Parts: sequence; C-alpha cells; structure tokens
Amino acid sequence: MVAYTSIERAANAFQQPIALEQIIAMCQRAFGDKCTIIAIDELGGGGFNNIYRVELAEMQPVILRVAPEASKLANAREATLMQREYLGQGFLAPIAPLLPTILMADFTRQLIDRHYMFQSYMEGEQWQQIYNTLTNDENRQLWRQLGEITRTIHAVVGPAFGTLYPDPPYNTWSQMIIGDLTETIHDLEEHARLDASDLRTVRAIADAKRAYLDEISQPRLRHGDLWTVNILVKREEAGPRISAVLDSDGVSWGDPLADWTIFLMQLHKPAGSEAFWETYGQPEQNTGWRIRNLIYYCHHLGSARLECWRNHIDKAVQNSYRDIQQAITELRTIIIEK
Repeated sequence: MVAYTSIERAANAFQQPIALEQIIAMCQRAFGDKCTIIAIDELGGGGFNNIYRVELAEMQPVILRVAPEASKLANAREATLMQREYLGQGFLAPIAPLLPTILMADFTRQLIDRHYMFQSYMEGEQWQQIYNTLTNDENRQLWRQLGEITRTIHAVVGPAFGTLYPDPPYNTWSQMIIGDLTETIHDLEEHARLDASDLRTVRAIADAKRAYLDEISQPRLRHGDLWTVNILVKREEAGPRISAVLDSDGVSWGDPLADWTIFLMQLHKPAGSEAFWETYGQPEQNTGWRIRNLIYYCHHLGSARLECWRNHIDKAVQNSYRDIQQAITELRTIIIEK
C-alpha cells in the first residue's frame, strides 16, 4: 500500500490534487512497471503546479511536478510553461549545479490531461519559509549570493527577444513588451472579466515611446520567477548558502531589468535585500531607464492581477489598480519633463 498525502483545497481552488492511481501510472511510465513506490507527499509553497515528493525503493527521492488542467489556464503560453523549462535547461548551464536534473518529462497527455515532469530532489529549506528565522546578516549573505546568481543568468546572450516556446521571436524589444501587454489585457478582459483600461493606457505610452524601449538591443536570459519562494538554502557553519534554484519555467530573452526578480526587489524591499545590488551592480538610472522601469512595473502588476484573481486574493487585485494608476501619473510626468 502506497502512503499518499495530498493538500486539501476548496473545490474552486486553482490547484487540484491528482488521483493516486494517476501518479502511480506516471511513476511506472518514468521508472518502469516494476518500480516500487513507498510514499507520495504533496508539497506546498507553489501557486501553479502541483508538486509531490515521491519515495521509491532503491532510488533517491524524486520530485513530480504536474501542470494545471488546460481548462484552467488563461492562454497558450501558460499551457507550455513546462516545455519552456525543459528547453531552457541548456541556457541555464552557468548555474547548472543549482538546478534539479530533469529525469523525465511527458507532454503527450496520454495518462492525464496535464503536462508533468520528474526531477531530482534538491536538499535545502525554502528561503521564504525561514526568512524570519535568519539574522539580518545571514539574509544579507543570501541576497549577495542571489545578486551573483542573477547576474550570471543575465550574462547569457540570446538570438532574439521572446519566450523559448511557443511564441515566434520578436525583432525588437518594444515589439515584445507591447505584445506581452496586449496578451495580458486580453487575459484580464476575456478570461477574468476584469477591467484592463489602465493597461491599455500603459500600452499606448509604450507604443508612443518605443525608442526608449528599443535602447535595449541585446536579448539576455531572464529566469522569470527567481525569488525567495523558489530558492532553497542550506545552513552551514560559514553561513547560509543557496543550494538550489527551482521552477525555471518562465525563462525568456529580454531586458534583464524587466526580470521578475528586479520587479519584486522594488515592490517589497525585504530587510537586507539592498545587499543584492552589491554583487549584481546598480543600473544606470537615466530617463530611458525610468520610463522602461515604470512600463515593466505596470506590466508585472497586470500579470500579478490575473494571478491574484485566480487565487481569490481580492484586495491585491484592487490594489493593483491604484498602483498602476500611480505609475501612469509618474510616467506622464517624466514624459512632460523630457
């Protein structure tokens, strides 16, 4: 008998558990019909994929990640996130020791109408969960390490702007940003039935100020979700050490300063996080940077609005309207001054 634990969720929750019989079938496809499953435990901490720790006889534990059902997704890009991670592994080679190894991926939808992959189990504690138990100096050590890791990722140069899959590449950075804003507006209005008129204003400003966006001419690798929730830490005598970087399904080519990490650095400013810039380096904050940064900020808030709506975080949805309107006001002020 397999010991199986899953997280109880509301019937309308975005994430829903997978039946034990389906997980057994996935394990048998990955490791053979004769594999012996000892225990399956669903892990919390993520808001998109279901994540399970699977213990098998005569093997190291493995992680099973299962994407949401296609009917719950807002667009084709969300439906291919796992494929993007599979394709992006090779571009993340400079931080390979920090990445879980992909043991098997199945995008056929034959066993279950969801994509899934097995990965090696990475040891460590989730930084977000232990953040308040660490001293300020310990967190500063980790922020400096994150700055180095982020800089290493951003140093990888790509062939064109865009996602690795399935979208076609963009010739210019402005085309990608305007395209992303257009997609977010569509998802908010058609999928979530939310007002996106503020993002339409941002898109119009981005279109009018394409020249500032196109000052970015070299596509660089972006992780897309590099934050404390996706970082594992080991506590050692010399101090805490980042031991793993997880969930690399948001990789894309673009302006490094439009990466999710940089957005959250500005939005939250956790204690000790100023140490990030000591190793990453400070950007040149000229007029072009200010305009681009505010457009990126609005774009990320629009994406977060959709995610918060999906997870029934109504206050955050409402706050996004206030924050984007403030950014629009600042954008208009900069443009007038220029």
